[in-house]
Amino acid sequence: MFILKKKFFFFLLILFSKTFLFAEDVSKVESQPEIIFKYNELTKNQKNLSQQIQFNEAVLLLEKGEYLKAIDILKKTSKFLQIPSYLNIGIAYYKLNSVHNAKIYLERIYNHEEAMTKNTYSYMSACYYLYLISDNKKFLKKIIEIAKTRKDLSEHGKRLVADTYIILKDYEMSLKLLESMDYASDLKKALLFIKLRNYEKADLLLSKAYEDSVNLKMKDKILWFMIFSNLKSNNLKKLDENLTIIQNRRSSFEANKELELKMFFNKDKYSPKEYFNFVTKFDLNRKIDYIYYYAPYIFSDNEEIIYDSTKGFIFKDEQSLENLDDMITYNAKFLELIKKDPIKKVTELKKMLNKDTKSYIYYNLGLSYAQIDDFYNALKYFEQATKLNPGNKLYSVMTLITAIRSNTTLKDKDYLDTNVKLKKGMYQYFGQKIYNLIINENIGVSTEPKHYSKTIFYKALNFLPKFEAGEATIDEPLIKDNFKEPLTFLIKKVIKRENENDFSYFSRLQDTVPLKINNNFLDGSILITQYYVDLLKALGLFNKADFSMESNITPTYLRTKALKLLHDGYPKKALKLLETLQSEYKLEDKYTMYLTVACYLDDGNYNEASVQISLIKGLLNDSGADFLTGVQLIQELKISSAKQFLLKPYLDDMIDFKLEGFEKLLEAL
Repeated sequence: MFILKKKFFFFLLILFSKTFLFAEDVSKVESQPEIIFKYNELTKNQKNLSQQIQFNEAVLLLEKGEYLKAIDILKKTSKFLQIPSYLNIGIAYYKLNSVHNAKIYLERIYNHEEAMTKNTYSYMSACYYLYLISDNKKFLKKIIEIAKTRKDLSEHGKRLVADTYIILKDYEMSLKLLESMDYASDLKKALLFIKLRNYEKADLLLSKAYEDSVNLKMKDKILWFMIFSNLKSNNLKKLDENLTIIQNRRSSFEANKELELKMFFNKDKYSPKEYFNFVTKFDLNRKIDYIYYYAPYIFSDNEEIIYDSTKGFIFKDEQSLENLDDMITYNAKFLELIKKDPIKKVTELKKMLNKDTKSYIYYNLGLSYAQIDDFYNALKYFEQATKLNPGNKLYSVMTLITAIRSNTTLKDKDYLDTNVKLKKGMYQYFGQKIYNLIINENIGVSTEPKHYSKTIFYKALNFLPKFEAGEATIDEPLIKDNFKEPLTFLIKKVIKRENENDFSYFSRLQDTVPLKINNNFLDGSILITQYYVDLLKALGLFNKADFSMESNITPTYLRTKALKLLHDGYPKKALKLLETLQSEYKLEDKYTMYLTVACYLDDGNYNEASVQISLIKGLLNDSGADFLTGVQLIQELKISSAKQFLLKPYLDDMIDFKLEGFEKLLEAL
C-alpha cells in the first residue's frame, strides 16, 4: 500500500481493524491511498498477513528516507505484492538518484499492460515517475489516455491526473478534475484560477485557505499569493489591506524569499480574447490615441489669418504682409514635411521653432509628438499653442486630453474647461466634440460642423461612438470614403458584417488580415503598429507575420523591427537598434522607453531595467512606472514606500511581473 510523498504521501495501513480501514474519516482522505489489492485476500492466511506487515514496514522506512533498507524488504514482498512493490522500489531508487535502477522497476510496471486495469493508480504513478526521469511526455499522455477510459477513478487517481494536466499546462482540465473531487486543495485550485486569470475566484479560495491554515509559514505564503493576485487584477483596495497585514508581520515574513516577485517581458501578457477586445472596444487611452491619429495638422489657413487680423497683423500694415508671407512659406514646407516618417517629422518641426513661432507650429509639433507616444513633449507644445492662441478650442481640448494621457495635473485646467465650453472661438465644433467624447459626455456641442463635415476628422469623431457601441457598419462615411487609409483599413476588417456568424467572422479575419508589413503601417502614428500587433495577437497570427522591409528603412520601422526581434528572442539585437535610434533622434517617448525596459528584462539585465523604469518615472511621470516601482518595493518588503506608488491600475502590455517558483510550487502541492 503506497502513495508518493508530497504527491502521493505514504499512509500506513492499519490491518487489524476492517471497520477502521473502510471508515469515511474525512481527516485522512487526503492521505489515504487507493486499495490496490483486496483486504479479504490478504488475510486468508498468516503468511500473507506477515508479508503485508513487511510491506508496511518498508513504507515506513521510505517515509523516514531509509531507502536502501526499504528496497531490501520490497524486493522480498514483490513476489507477493508485485506491482506496488515495484513502484515503491522505483521511487526509492529515484530518491537515491539511481535513475537507471529506478527506470528498470518502473518500466516493468509500464510494460505490464494488465496493470492498467487491475492496478490503475500504480500504473499511472509509474508513468508519472518515468516522465520525471526521461522528460518524455508520452508517459503523461498515457496517464491522460487511461484516465479518459476510467470513470471510476479514485480521489488519488483524479489528483494524479490533475497534476499531470498541470505539467502539461492544461490548467482548465486540471481545475475541472479538482473541482470534481470531494477534498481537493483550495490553495491548488486558487493557483490554477490565477493561471487562468480568474482573480476573483482565486481571491475567494485564497482567503478560505488562509483562514483554514494553522501553519504561520503557510499563511504567509498564501498571503503572498493574495498580494500577487491583487497586483495582477489591479484590485488596489484589497492590495492595500493585504500589504498592511504583511507590514505588521514584516519581522518574520519570508515568503518573498522563496517566491521572489520579479518583473519580466511577457510577449503574451493577455489572452487572444483580451487582445481582441483592445481592437474592438477602445479604452480611454486608445480613444485619445485615435483622436491624435485622425486630428488635422493646422496650416495657416483663413481662420488663423482672421484671428491674427483682429490684432492688426493682417491687411493693415507692412508687417502683416510679412506674416502672411511667413505663413505661405511654412505651408509649403509643411506639405512636404507631413509626408515624412513620424519620428523624422518631429525632428524637422523642432528646427522650425524660434522666438516668433506661431501657435499652429507649436500645435503641429505637439500632435507629432503625440503620434509617436511622447505625451510629455506633446503636452508642452499643446500648452504653448494654447497660450499663444487661447481662442482655439482645438488647442485647448488637446491640452486637456494630453494631460489625461500623460498623467499630468494642469494648473489651468479649470480655465481650459471653461474655455472649451464657450460658444465663441475657432475650431469650436472639434473642441467641444472631443470634450464630449473623452472628458464629459453630458456636455454637448453648441455649434454646427459646417465645412468641417467633409473632413476625415469629422467622420472619425462621429464614427467612434458607433464603433464603441458595436453599431458601426462598413457603410459609415469614414469607412466608405477613407478605406485605403491604414488605420481605417484595419478597423474595417474588424467590423462584423451583417448576418455574419462568429465562425465566418474570425475565418474572414484570419484570411484577410495582411501578414506582410509595409509602409502603410509605418507612415503615421504609432497607433497603427500597436493596433496591427494587437489584431495579429488576437488572431494568433503574430508569429506568422513578416515584418521585414528591404527599402525605405525609417526610424519608425526600425522601432517596430526591435519589437519583433524582442518577440523572436533577440533582446540584445533589439537593444542595439533602440540605442541607435535614441542616439540619433533623442527619443523620450513612452513606447520606446518601455520597449527598452522589456529588452533589458528579457536579456536578464534586471538592474538596467530598474534604472530605465526610474527614468520613465522621473521624465514622464508615468503611472505604470510608479506601479512597477511599487512592485519592486513590495519584494523588498518596503511596504510603506510601496503604497505611495500603487495608486492607479497598471495597464502596460509588455512589462509584467511573476512569482519565481510559482509553477514549481503548483506542481508540488
